[in-house]
Formats: sequence, structure tokens, C-alpha cells
Amino acid sequence: MSSPLTRKQFLRASLLGGAASLIAVPAGLRAQSAASANRTSGANSDIRVAVVGVRAQGAGHMKTYYQMPGARLVAICDADAEILQQRAADAAKEGITVATYLDYRKLLEDSGVDAVVIATPNHWHSLMTIWALEAGKDVYVEKPLSHNIWEGRQAVEAARYYKKQIVQAGTQNRSSLDIRKAMEFIRSGQIGKITSVRGLCYKRRESIGRTQGPQAVPASINYDLWTGPADLVPPHRNGARGPVHYDWHWFWNYGGGDISNQGIHQMDVARWFLGENGLPRSVFSIGGRFGEADDAETPNTEISVFDYPTAPLIFEVRGLPMRTGMNAMDNYRGARVGVIVHCEGGYVHISEAGNAAIYDAAGKKLATYTEGGLAGHRANFIDAVRARDQSVARGHILNSHVSTNLCHLGNVSYLLGQERSSPAVAEAIAGDALTKEAFGRTLDHLKANSIDVGTTPVVLGPLLTVDAAGEKIAGPTPEIAAKANANLLIKRTGRKGFTVPTYAGRA
Repeated sequence: MSSPLTRKQFLRASLLGGAASLIAVPAGLRAQSAASANRTSGANSDIRVAVVGVRAQGAGHMKTYYQMPGARLVAICDADAEILQQRAADAAKEGITVATYLDYRKLLEDSGVDAVVIATPNHWHSLMTIWALEAGKDVYVEKPLSHNIWEGRQAVEAARYYKKQIVQAGTQNRSSLDIRKAMEFIRSGQIGKITSVRGLCYKRRESIGRTQGPQAVPASINYDLWTGPADLVPPHRNGARGPVHYDWHWFWNYGGGDISNQGIHQMDVARWFLGENGLPRSVFSIGGRFGEADDAETPNTEISVFDYPTAPLIFEVRGLPMRTGMNAMDNYRGARVGVIVHCEGGYVHISEAGNAAIYDAAGKKLATYTEGGLAGHRANFIDAVRARDQSVARGHILNSHVSTNLCHLGNVSYLLGQERSSPAVAEAIAGDALTKEAFGRTLDHLKANSIDVGTTPVVLGPLLTVDAAGEKIAGPTPEIAAKANANLLIKRTGRKGFTVPTYAGRA
């Protein structure tokens, strides 16, 4: 393990190492670079794609463009020079030479790049989307759209402002043929109206360990560039993935836990089934970080309840296994990561892969849809780019924004919550049958993981009323609303050199 840095040493090293990145966004972002001088583009030529953030998800995107007809990979970007070199070598093995960039802004100056695929940590998604649009590039941005509600809105408005550019959000369930067929089945009325929708993320998340202070950043990482619009603080984690990569998901400065990481996919499907285009009337959350004495901040167990006029949406996160000593996870009606749409006369099960099965009230299977379609989402982006038609793209940025906001709202209630005994929580939710049932199953789950629910406190968040039009918290009291709206998951504009531009209100 690297020796920890003092805060003074850390800030000095980061600022010196990333000094070049603190300049303002260059004026001529469309200027042609030497790396792109010999590339040409036109209506009948390939769409030239750059992938940004290539350690994990981005590596998968790279492989997509190795063989995709009508598109080719021409550049990659990552703040980690070691990973950048590895991925360039991966591409070379496929016979593809790519330009490499540490600084995203330098990539945007490359006129040989037509479109960018953004697969960086969450805190970069909105700003990178906006900068790409300003540079005249088309954008595929991974989920979730934003780290906070305000910056997500700016990305949506920027997409409207630069309406000639194409934007595709990485909510790939929108490309599932099976989900669409299941929706048609529901609308036929054969199993009645929807009574509730439940999103599930039961996904094992092991402890990331505990450090004894700030950790040194590997020399290959330009930490100033990696941090971008987030607060520049030394990493306080150093698990199997090191002090920087992946485990940022479990820290509020960069991520939002599994409801924002994996859960955004299922949240989007759940809201899609409800046919609700905006935010709910209210939200509250229950949860905690149980059974793991580590550095992570986000809950590994969470129930968020969203009040919609059509029907309630309940979201459940579990990071612990079925029981102590096991690796297998719990399931709810056969789903671990998926969506259950409860109807008057049965239910629909949407799997993580985007397949669908429909059951009657007795559990008899009525229909199964297994054509899939998730793999076509990335190709759909290229189709939209070639057509120069935003309506072709299935992953609309506004849908991604609204579904991402549900994740943020659930987490804001959690962050404003107070620790209570499990009997006190049970009493507080006694009048809500759906939440009571979900909490009861959660307590059984915790008991199975050797957690004493009689003495271990549970966080009970306040019931927040939502100003859907204003995308902010309205109540229950002015004091709670003010505290909620000051939360970094509602609004953070970014630090110097990485400030998110304001597009809301522009003509």
C-alpha cells in the first residue's frame, strides 16, 4: 500500500501534475489537430468515434466499434496514462490505430472525431456532454446522466440548444423489444391495471476495506483531470481496485451507491411502465450501511418509495448476500436485478437482460419474450447520427435525466434521515402496506446476515414533497426543503476550471 499523503502534499502534487488542465475550455474547439489532419468525413463515410473513460465500461464500448458497420474507433481518452496505453495496445491487436488523449478538452479539438462515447465516472457525465455539444460532437453518454439534478438539467437544455447534434443516453432497456411487447400486453388489460412497480438491485457488494487516512494517487493518474467538477480531495479508499478506480461509486462526491450505479437501469424501466414522464409527488427512503465496517459512504441496503399518481414505485437495494457465508443473493419473485410490475390480476418480470415474462395471480406463466434488443442500443446511436435525426435515438436524454433524478431524490431523503430503531421505523411506516411489507422482508434479510436488528439503528429519511416543475424539494417544511436543496445531489456547479455551464433559460 502506498504511504498516505498529507493534505498539503496531496494538493501540491495534484495541482502541479494537473496544472495544464486548469485552463479554460479552449476557444476553437473545432480546430483540427495534427492527429486528425488526414481523416476525412462525409455522408457516406464511417462515423468516427472516440471513447472517453476506457478502464471498464468504456473498454466494452471500444470493442463495439472494432467491428460496427458504419462506424470506427479513432480515439480514446482517459486520465490514467497506464490504462490509456493498455487500451491503445488492445486496439492495435485488432489492427486499429487510435489517437490517445489524457485531457478530454484536447480530444474535443480533434476535428477527426465526429462523436464521443462518455463512459467516465458519474461526476463527469453532464459536463462532458455539454462540452462535446459545444464542440460540435454527437454524444453517447452512459448512465446515470448526472451526479446531481441541476447539472443534469443543464445537459438536457444544452442538447436542446445544440439541436443539430445527436445525443443518446445509455439507458439501453429503451431498445428492448421484449419490454415493449410486455407493455403492449399490460395495455391490453389482460391482467388488469398496474397497482405498483418495484425496481430491484440485489447485487453483492463486498467491503472495500478501511484506510487510516488519505491515500497516495498512482503516478499514472492525473488526479486533477480525473476529479474534474467534483471537489478535489485525496482518496480515502484503497481496496482491491486501488485508491481511485471503481470504488468511487460508494462516495457521495462522485457517485450515489447502487441505486445510481446499477439501479438507474431498473428505475428507468419502472417509470417507463408507469407512463409517468416527470418526477413524483413525494419520496422517502429507509436504509443503512450494514455488516461492512469500511470506508464507503453510501448505503448497501436501501428502500426508496416514490408517490406517482398512476401507482407507487418502490426501489430496493441490497448489497449483502442471501445469508452469512453465502455468495448467492436474495430474489423477489425470481428477480435479483430487475423490475416487477404488479397488476390487479398478475405481474410482469423484467430481467436485467431486458427480457420479459408475464404471470397471472396464481403464478402461471402467460407469456415470455426473449428476443432481447439491448445490444442494438449502441448501433441505434450510430443510426441516429447517420440519419442526423434525434427521433431515431431511443435513449432520449430527458428520459435519462428524469430517471436519474429519482435516484438522486431517494438518496437525498436518505442523507437527510435520522437513525431510528427498527421498531420505531416500523411504527412510522405502519400505514403504508407496501413499504411495511418491503421493510419486513429487509429486516429478515438483515437477520439472515447476522445483524441484530434489535440494536442496530436504521436511517429513516423524511417524506420529501417534490416540486416537479422546478426539480427541487418543496417540503414538508421550509427548513427541511432548504436543507435538501442545499445537498450536493440537488445542485453542485463544479470547481474552477470545471464549472458546469448554465443552459437552462437560454433561447
